[in-house]
Amino acid sequence: MAFTEGDVAGARSAVERVARARGMPDERVTDLVLATNEAVVNAVSYGGGQGVLRVWADDGAVYCDIRDFGRGVPMDRLDGGDPPPAQQPGGWGIWLIRRLADKVAFTTGPGGTTVRIAMTLSDDDRDLR
Repeated sequence: MAFTEGDVAGARSAVERVARARGMPDERVTDLVLATNEAVVNAVSYGGGQGVLRVWADDGAVYCDIRDFGRGVPMDRLDGGDPPPAQQPGGWGIWLIRRLADKVAFTTGPGGTTVRIAMTLSDDDRDLR
């Protein structure tokens, strides 16, 4: 689905529907929805105000690709180490995405950024390929 700022709630709902339809437990659904929300909000805020969300389930996991059309994310923002300083107004979205999702991959450059978020359907099988 294509999205803009007005579609953020719809993006969350789409992710939740797919995850619940596949039987993902409530706590994991919440984590997936929150991680996806952060990526969608980042796309709207920093990636040109719009993006595309693709959600699918395959091989015991739910995947979300969030693509924007901005200038890319500076590599130092993608390190994923320590949390940003408490007084820092930005940088929390990527940090949260990394903590909530089982696997995250960022592809970024001058033509935009794609964030792929993956969550297994259960805690028992978190080793995604």
